Amino acid sequence: MTLERLQRILKGGPFRPFDLYTEDGEVLCVRAPGTVWLCPSKKVVMVATSKLLQIEEIQELQYIARLSRLYGGNGNPKRGKSAA
Repeated sequence: MTLERLQRILKGGPFRPFDLYTEDGEVLCVRAPGTVWLCPSKKVVMVATSKLLQIEEIQELQYIARLSRLYGGNGNPKRGKSAA
């Protein structure tokens, strides 16, 4: 995962929920734009997975293997689409 790609997804156009998959198989679910942040170093991603916006997951960007957008703009699953 590149910094530029993640920034483009977070800031470009209407937000669509997505999952980040780490190299060891962990899945970080990003369901709202205000629940994921890049640290000032731009090498670490933080994801809040609770409604209280508490940081639940911290992952180095270099260990994120891929991103998957499974949802359309309305939040409903898209059939037949597994990766973007």
